[in-house]
Amino acid sequence: MYKLNFNHLHYFLTIAKEGSIVKASKKLNITQPALSHQLKLLELDLGKKLFDRKGRRLILNKDGEMVRDYASKIFRNTEEMIHFLKNSSKKNFKIIKIGNVPWIPANKVYKFLMPFIANQHIKIEVYEKDLDTLIKDIQNSRLDIIICDSPYAGRSKKLIGHKLDAEKLVAVSSIKTKLNTPFPRCLNNKKVVTYSEASIIADKIDHFLMSEKLEVDIVAEFSDIYLARFAAEKGGVIAFLPESIAKDAIKEKRLKKLGTLKNHLASTWAITRKDYKTDSIISSILEQIKKP
Repeated sequence: MYKLNFNHLHYFLTIAKEGSIVKASKKLNITQPALSHQLKLLELDLGKKLFDRKGRRLILNKDGEMVRDYASKIFRNTEEMIHFLKNSSKKNFKIIKIGNVPWIPANKVYKFLMPFIANQHIKIEVYEKDLDTLIKDIQNSRLDIIICDSPYAGRSKKLIGHKLDAEKLVAVSSIKTKLNTPFPRCLNNKKVVTYSEASIIADKIDHFLMSEKLEVDIVAEFSDIYLARFAAEKGGVIAFLPESIAKDAIKEKRLKKLGTLKNHLASTWAITRKDYKTDSIISSILEQIKKP
């Protein structure tokens, strides 16, 4: 039986993630010569070069990408094995790692997580990061699912988007705000809050303002949709919210609805690898969630 050094694989994955021996050595707290030597030993064991050098960066070649994918799965399976052995009930046998972008409302993230939480054979780990980082993590098998606001439109052929829901976007303001013209003209020259440029909802708001030829004063950009709602309630500004996030505040007269952004919906998507159907648990729960 062929024996592979797990330390070598761990060092290799860190180098692949950091893109250089220098950065990886700092993260691993070992010297650069020692780390270079460990990488050479792994490449000698496998009989393949795993990186191409481009300037100061180390770029994974095709063999390196294959080893990265397998190594990520090895460590994931090892983590699940240890968790199973340490769990006295022996119920949780699979770990599912889920990432979400910060501007997806917490109630939507939780609604997505509920079937996973309810499954006694699953332990979930949830991470909140920017979309670019999440995409790299799922491509490298460090994540199983991403919750975000758009289908993945990058170059990777490994990923696929699953639409979970869509709802109207509404413009809201404090109940005390006085506006003298009908919507949407009432937004002209008013202070508004919007979202991080990385979010699709920010693009939809920009498109709406441009199509309506509205000039507004953007006073803040948030990554938290609840902070935008709070700013509208307390800060004398106009915010754009998914209807479900604004509903209770409108009903309780903490906000008033100014109008709906026609043809602009706030959507929630799950992104997985295209081979997600090979995992029966993820596949069955996704199909359950996507049912109308």
